[in-house]
Amino acid sequence: MNFASMVLRLSRAALLPAGLLLACAATQARAQTPVPEDARTLEFGKDIFKTKARCQFCHKWDGTGDQGYGGNALSLRKTELTREQLTEVVKCGRLATEMPYHDKFAYTDKRCFGVTREQAGAEAPPDANQFLQASEINAVVAYVFARIVGKGAPNYDECVDFWGKDTQQCEPFRK
Repeated sequence: MNFASMVLRLSRAALLPAGLLLACAATQARAQTPVPEDARTLEFGKDIFKTKARCQFCHKWDGTGDQGYGGNALSLRKTELTREQLTEVVKCGRLATEMPYHDKFAYTDKRCFGVTREQAGAEAPPDANQFLQASEINAVVAYVFARIVGKGAPNYDECVDFWGKDTQQCEPFRK
């Protein structure tokens, strides 16, 4: 067993009990009134989700994930990750998956999962198509939590917010 495999197994084992606690905490946190985000931050985050980081290619425009346009991604609508955890995923990607890392220096030192790229070996996540600055990562995470996480099935208004009024993309959502 190589070092990266051991780290991955240990992190998965450690996350199982923590995951149950986080699921309860996330459910309780969603029941509280969300903190209003600055509209400019959300638009900036949407633009990064849509064009720069191109999250929509795997997670789909609405965050439903599954077999997407460019890959097989988890549903952001159903995620139980906290903001801090999602921020880490955007920065570091996910070991042994196709989720890319967006922090240019993620695996140059041990800031991500305590391993370097060399130590992660074949289980290192791919580079992002474009790396993001900290403000961009924070904005995309704010957008995902304000507009996607816990929102249920996507609807026409969300589609128009994402694509604009003059698109055929939203016709299947029109009632």
